[in-house]
Amino acid sequence: MSEHNNAGGIAIHWLLFGSGGHETKPEGGVLENYTMCAEKDFRDNYYIKTICDPMKVLSYATAHNPLYRKGFYNLDEEGNIVEGLKAQEVHFEKVRINHYFSKSKEEYIEKKNRGVADSNNARTMEDFYIHDRNEVIDTEILTHI
Repeated sequence: MSEHNNAGGIAIHWLLFGSGGHETKPEGGVLENYTMCAEKDFRDNYYIKTICDPMKVLSYATAHNPLYRKGFYNLDEEGNIVEGLKAQEVHFEKVRINHYFSKSKEEYIEKKNRGVADSNNARTMEDFYIHDRNEVIDTEILTHI
């Protein structure tokens, strides 16, 4: 970001993790138990979370989408400008957020019954099945703990 004077924040992609086939909450921690994730090009991996300089933000469209003052913008890890909540390409070779959307079916049902923090829409079991992605084994995070 130091090379881009107009960068207001960095857009960080998430990598969506699934249940790993767990019906009930397993013993142990999330990182060890949930190592199955979506393929890189899964539609929801295009979404971003933002770390921003609040002095360059005018307001927020959502909790994840700052609206910058004139002339400022989000950059992804490759230096590409990202507008809105989704990017044109997924980049998470340097930095990413592991997104444990569902965990086990049991945990998802508990979470579903609490509602959604940034929306009036209730979670459904259809949401679980859409986001329960287990195509790739990814244990990268375990090398950092």
